[in-house]
Parts: sequence; structure tokens; C-alpha cells
Amino acid sequence: MTIRLYNTMSRKIEEFKPLVPGKMGFYSCGPTVYWDAHIGNMRTFVNNDIIKRVFIENGYDVTHVTNITDVGHLTSDEDDGDDKMEKGAARENVSVWDIAKKYTDAFLNDADLLNIIRPTFLPRATDHIAEQIALVQELEKMGYTYEIPGNGIYYDTSRFAAYGALGGQNLSELRGGARIDDTGKRNPTDFALWKFSPTDAKRAMEWDSPWGVGFPGWHIECSAMSMKYLGPHFDIHTGGQEHTKVHHTNEIAQAEPIVGNPWVSYWVHYAWLLLKDGKMSKSAGTAYTVRNLIERGYDPMAFRYLLLQGHYRQPLEFSFESLDAAANGYKNIVRRVADILNTENRGDVDTAVYDVWHDKILAPASDNFKTAESLVVVQELLKDATVNPATKIALFEFIDRLLGAQFIDRAKKLIALESETAPAEIVAMAESRAAAKASKDWATADALRSEIDAAGWTVLDSKDGYKIVKKA
Repeated sequence: MTIRLYNTMSRKIEEFKPLVPGKMGFYSCGPTVYWDAHIGNMRTFVNNDIIKRVFIENGYDVTHVTNITDVGHLTSDEDDGDDKMEKGAARENVSVWDIAKKYTDAFLNDADLLNIIRPTFLPRATDHIAEQIALVQELEKMGYTYEIPGNGIYYDTSRFAAYGALGGQNLSELRGGARIDDTGKRNPTDFALWKFSPTDAKRAMEWDSPWGVGFPGWHIECSAMSMKYLGPHFDIHTGGQEHTKVHHTNEIAQAEPIVGNPWVSYWVHYAWLLLKDGKMSKSAGTAYTVRNLIERGYDPMAFRYLLLQGHYRQPLEFSFESLDAAANGYKNIVRRVADILNTENRGDVDTAVYDVWHDKILAPASDNFKTAESLVVVQELLKDATVNPATKIALFEFIDRLLGAQFIDRAKKLIALESETAPAEIVAMAESRAAAKASKDWATADALRSEIDAAGWTVLDSKDGYKIVKKA
């Protein structure tokens, strides 16, 4: 099936044409591991996962690289402020290396909870200092760099005619690149390739280089590691929308003088997950993590389902009300899949019917990753009584591969919970509750329900009575 996607560079939706037939290589900017990734960050990584799954289900062999920024860079695109890794180490009174390991592990755990397929390669910046130095040396030989004494090695953006093309701006409109002190910079957009360590203090993360002891600018790692693992040219580069005008613009400037134009065929950028009052904030206590959601009783798949209902190029507002709605919608699908799995006479998979529904579900996802439209077709499938259970189960196996929503996994767990027999004391409380309801003693009925819930069971009422099930 043809895959179409929006290319930030061309500002239009294009048909995907691979550099190598049947293969797709893509690089996605990864986390800076100085603190937990919040759910806004995780939207980016779920979007990466969706892209990967769509290509896999269309028969592509996918090579995916995500970097781990575990090196001590500074706090903004301009590289001013405090070192993020050292700031994290001071906050928790441990070493920067301990901080890097702790939050790398936390990120990977959160990704696993959201059923994100691990990248083919997960390179760490600190393991690739030599490659970053080598890339700066290549640019130096070509005349793209200059030294600011006592500061660092900088990239001269005036040498690169296409600078700013990704962001669609004139050079004069662009923000400054890596900036601690503008003194000595030739152009406001010039950025650091290698920073010198201060002479009056030792940094926790610093390395020898041809220019002196220091550390890399944060843009250089992505150029160096993507080319190491994907070659001089690759298909797709992804990241949050905030990277378009500086970070990714600088990556292009570092790579294309060496490898030629275009370095990357398609640039894909994701909109933010927002609160009603704007972006999530650690200082305001609104930077919720996946584990925070679990602590509040939510299945991580409910959050993934919420993200699937949006589109990667549009901002998505997060609230616990919207998450509640998504959780209910997700549970309803899981319930219906469980009922299908419980069907005794499933029949055989009807391949002709399977193929029709398969393509109806895959087509929207392949058209610029419109997963919300795929979910609409999933609902239509559930309602179609002419499709037998065996065919629906086979289709949901495909749906789970495509969307990563684990409908079948959760349905099987629901069946297992419902098959457990409640102990006698829980059954007795449920009977007493039913009697209280019959006599309209609502206070007693509610109190008994709370006791049952506290004991790890749930009473599901229906027109035929009630059922006691083990809580997930």
C-alpha cells in the first residue's frame, strides 16, 4: 500500500519513495536523561512507534535509531544556562553517570509500558564522542568552523547557503544557535560544535579533543550517530515541532556539506500534548509521567488509545477528563474483544473478508498516519455481525500489530480475571448488597460495594443481576 506523509521540508504531503526498495531507515531524536520523560515527551515516542508499525505492516524492513542524550549539554537550543546532567546530579546528590543510568532505565521502562517497540539501535552520546569529534574535524577541513578563544569551536552559518530552509525562514529571522556569550560570534545563528571546559573548574563530563578539553555541542551528536548507523543518507528524521528551527536546522548544516543534499528525504515533526493552560511543567507539578497515570489507576494503554485518537501534526489537549473518556472507550473495545474470544463456535478465517477489512484499517494509517480514522473502522468491524469471530480475532491480531493497543492481550487478562471465583465472604457481601438495593437501602448498598472494591473485587450490575470479577 502507498504510504503518504507530510514532509516539513517541502511543506506538503508526499508519497514515500524509499532510498532502498523494501527498506526504511529513520532517526528520531531521543530523550535527554537528566529527569523523567513526561507524557508530553512520550507522545513523540508513541508517534515514532506508529510510523514504524505502519511501515512494518506495509512490508518494509525498518531500521530505527533513537539517541540517548546522556552527555552534559546546556539547557536550551542556545546552549546557555546550566548543564542539564550536572543539574540533575546536584538535585539528587549523585553522580552524572548515575543520573544518566537512572533516567535511561526509567525512559525505557515507560516506553515498554506504552508498548513501544525498542529501536534497532539506541546509541548513547557518551559512547560516540570520537565520532562527534571526527565530524567537527571534517567541517573544520572544509572551512565551516572557527574558534572563539576560551569559548569553543563554532559553525559559521554564513557558509551554508541553505541554512534555515527547514524552518522556512530567512537567515535574519532565525534565532541564535548555541550561545553562552555572543562575543566573537560571526553571525547570530552560529552555534557551538565543541565547547571548551572552564579553566577554573572541572566539569563532571569532559573529554580531550584536538582543540582542548571540553564537550560537544548538543546538535552534533544526532548528525554523527545517525550517519554512523544509517549511512550518509536515510529516509526519515523525526522529532518534536520545537526542533524544526534550531536543532534540526543545525543538524542539516552539519551533515549536508559533507554528504550532499538532501541528507534526509523526509522530515516529520510532531505537535505537542498540551494542558488547558499550555505546556506541561515540572516546576508546576503538571509534568505527569506514565507511572503517575498508573498510580492514579489508569492502564497505560488507555493513554496510548487517547493519543491514537489524535493526529501527530495537531496539538492534543490532555486532561484527566479526556483520559477518562479514552479509558472508557478502550475498555469497551476490550470487553467486546473478550466476548469474541469467548465465542465457542468461531468458524474459520474468511480470507476474502479479512483482506477487505485489513485494507480498510491500514489505508488511513498509511495516509499520513491517520490512526483516528483507522479506529473508526475498528468500531465498524466490531458492529458488523456478518464477520465471523475467527476473522475478527485475526483482524484484531493485525490491529494490535498496527496500532500497538494490545486489545487482545487486555481481553485475555479480562477473561482470566472473570474466571476467578470470588471467596465466600465476598459473595456474601454481594448478596447483602443485592438485598439492600432491592429494599432501596442505597447507603448500605454503597458501603458494601466499597468494601468489595477495597478487597480487590468488583460487582458488575446488569439487567440479569450481577457478576463478581477480580479487579485488574
